[in-house]
Amino acid sequence: MDSHEILIWYIEPESIQDTAQLGRFFGWLSPEERAQHGRFRFDQHKHTYLVSHALVRSALSLMTQVDPAKFSFKTNAYGKPFIATPTQHEALHFNLSHTDGLAAVAISRHGELGVDVENKDRQILTQSMVEQFFAPEECLAVEQASEHERSTKMLEFWTLKESYIKAVGMGLSIGLASFAFKLATATQSAYLLRLDAQPEALEAWRFWQGQPTDNHLMALAFKRDHTNPFLVKAQRANWLARA
Repeated sequence: MDSHEILIWYIEPESIQDTAQLGRFFGWLSPEERAQHGRFRFDQHKHTYLVSHALVRSALSLMTQVDPAKFSFKTNAYGKPFIATPTQHEALHFNLSHTDGLAAVAISRHGELGVDVENKDRQILTQSMVEQFFAPEECLAVEQASEHERSTKMLEFWTLKESYIKAVGMGLSIGLASFAFKLATATQSAYLLRLDAQPEALEAWRFWQGQPTDNHLMALAFKRDHTNPFLVKAQRANWLARA
C-alpha cells in the first residue's frame, strides 16, 4: 500500500464460525479487549466484537508483517484508537466500524480517516431523529425525497456524518447539526456544504461511498492531499478466515 492509497477491508462476522480460528482470534486480543469481549451479554455481540477486532489486527499485520498479537493500542481523549506499539508503525492510521452483518476497517499511511457502515434493514433512524440530529439543509433534502428513497437518503447522510466525526476523532462531542452534507450525484461525490467549527477546513475533506453488500452502506472520510489523488480500494477480507 502506497501513501496515497486507502484500503477498506470488510467481512461478514457470521461467515467465520470455525472454533479453532475463533480461538486464534481471541489469542490475539489484549487483556483489555478480552475483558470488553466478556462484558457483552449476547453471543452475537461477542462474536461481532471478536471478528471485527481480529479484522483490525490481521489487516494491520498484512500491511506491516507484524504478528497480529503484537499490536497494542491507545485512545485519544474521545476514545478514538491509534497504534501505540510497534512504535515504527504509529503513523499507520486505521478506523473500525461494524453493524449488523458487517465489519470494516479502513487503513491509510497518509492521515486521519473515518469509516462507517450501516445495515439498510436496521431501522436506526426515524423522522424525529433526523429533525433532532441532522442539519437543516439535510432535513430539507430528506423531506424532498420520494417516499421509497427517503430511508436510503437518511442512511447516506448518517454514514457520511459518522465517518466525518470519526475521522476528526472527537465523536459526538461535535454537534451533528453543526455541519451539513450535499449527497452525491451521478457526476459528483458527496461533499460538505457547511462546517461551522472549522470553516477554513471545508475544502480539505473528501468523502467516498460504497455498497459492499446488498444490505449495507459504507462511507469514508479523509483529508485531501494537494499533490496526489487518492485511490480508495474496498475489498472483502477473504484472507481473514485463513489468518
